[in-house]
Amino acid sequence: MSEMINQVEPNISSEDIQNVSEYLASGSWITEHKVTEKLEQNVAEYVNRKYAVAVPNGTIAIYLSLLASGIKEGYKVAVPNITMIATINAIIWAGASPVIIDIDDSLCLSKDSLEQAPDVDAVIFVPLNGRTGAGLEIQDYCKNKNILLIEDSAHALGSSYINQKCGSLGEISIFSFTPHKIITMGQGGMILLDDDDVYANIIDLKTFNREKDKSDVHKGFGLNFKITDLQASLGLSQFNKLFDFVELKRNLYQEYSKFIDIKYLKPFEDYETPWFVDLFCDNEKQREKLNMYLTSKNIETRYSYPSLSSQSYLSKSDKTYLGISENISNNILWLPSSTNLSYEEIKYISDEVNNFLSA
Repeated sequence: MSEMINQVEPNISSEDIQNVSEYLASGSWITEHKVTEKLEQNVAEYVNRKYAVAVPNGTIAIYLSLLASGIKEGYKVAVPNITMIATINAIIWAGASPVIIDIDDSLCLSKDSLEQAPDVDAVIFVPLNGRTGAGLEIQDYCKNKNILLIEDSAHALGSSYINQKCGSLGEISIFSFTPHKIITMGQGGMILLDDDDVYANIIDLKTFNREKDKSDVHKGFGLNFKITDLQASLGLSQFNKLFDFVELKRNLYQEYSKFIDIKYLKPFEDYETPWFVDLFCDNEKQREKLNMYLTSKNIETRYSYPSLSSQSYLSKSDKTYLGISENISNNILWLPSSTNLSYEEIKYISDEVNNFLSA
């Protein structure tokens, strides 16, 4: 290939462009209003939640979920050792203390390891890369122990826990709409929940806690975490194609699995949607060499997240035994996973991966 194949890129159609252009020409004030409300309603209905609240990004979505639920200084929040850094940073931002938990073979938070940290007040479960792991079992565990469960479903729009959609686990869930997510509006996040009081708290926190709309009298502390209808017009257009994107992601993984030895690929369940196609190298050195080789062939890849426990500023965080996550975190390479990829590109990438592995 003469041109670089991106590891991921947004899939923006002419229809998306037309919808945004029509919105701009409509004379609207652009800020958060009716289009955002429609996007919120559609996403809430899709995951069977009572409320959806749009915010600027997924990090803020987790932060507000914690804050509105009363999680603050003195509280402990369990978080899996392999996740994007935003998950744990939102805990720290809220003033709480993270407890780093090992993963299981699904790459998601381990229920067995969670049980080694019995004094946590909340758990953030991450369906990493669309895999759902022991999510339903952890939901039951948290309910029985009266532990708040937040689902960081930034990777998992379109995935399910068998018959329960990602975005509906526990008390609160969040989505992210950055350019490499399954649908995008440039930046953006969504909080999904059912509790009336927590919903009211979130609305107050994201709109300066005004006494009423357009008032400059405030009931208490609040900030500005609104988005814009301009973003939502793109998000709504993208959401209307979610079924197509889910099918493209699933087909993408199936095509790769036809060409690459399955021992390097971890299978997905039928109800899960791969966010990225992950290749499991034998060790960190092999991953580094493969990355360099594919780059020389104009194939861009990405290392998966390093373990949280390897981040120096988190070294003093409480943690369980982390044997699985620390052993595997440096071995995973994300292959090109865009819904724009052609069959010819997938075949070319697979052939080059096989050329390297066979050598």
